[in-house]
Amino acid sequence: MKIKAMQKHFLFSAILIAVTGCVNINEHKTTALKGENLIAPHAKLLAGWHITIENKENYHTSIWQHPTDGLKDAYMVSVTLPAQKDIRYFRQVIDQPGYSSCIKFTTLTVLSSPSSVYPSEIWQTHCQKKNGNEAKILHLMLQGQDSFYHIQKIWQDSFNAQEIIAWQNRFKGMYLCDSRVATSTCPKMINNL
Repeated sequence: MKIKAMQKHFLFSAILIAVTGCVNINEHKTTALKGENLIAPHAKLLAGWHITIENKENYHTSIWQHPTDGLKDAYMVSVTLPAQKDIRYFRQVIDQPGYSSCIKFTTLTVLSSPSSVYPSEIWQTHCQKKNGNEAKILHLMLQGQDSFYHIQKIWQDSFNAQEIIAWQNRFKGMYLCDSRVATSTCPKMINNL
């Protein structure tokens, strides 16, 4: 009985974190859901997925794996300390392993907003390996004031265009809010804490 209650509590906590977003690195150590936050309205779709969380001093990663497909259908959110580099620099760094290890690698910009309050970029990569395996990754980077966010939706070997378009639209709906800024569009739940 206690184990079921603990599992329900863990699932509720994981969904709460996913729905309200990952709290930034600078603020999460002392105040939950205050300051700058990543808002992912689609996070409820990940209910029932297996989650792995890694917290390090300057790095936080959450990986959701599909219950039956595992890492072949995964979703990842990484939050690090902000850097003073242009967001295009990070895209080049993230794409570099694809150029190095894939026999065919493509990278395609879906949406770029480099000069907004929170610079962002959505792009898609496709990798074909020598053994015939393929991977498609949809990326979203957001440069916040307090943290840097990299979100990925990963498909390996099996993907369809409709699902990719649906995830592109979900990524377009993600945003950063800051409860310390009066004009920020944070969900009421964050502003009321």
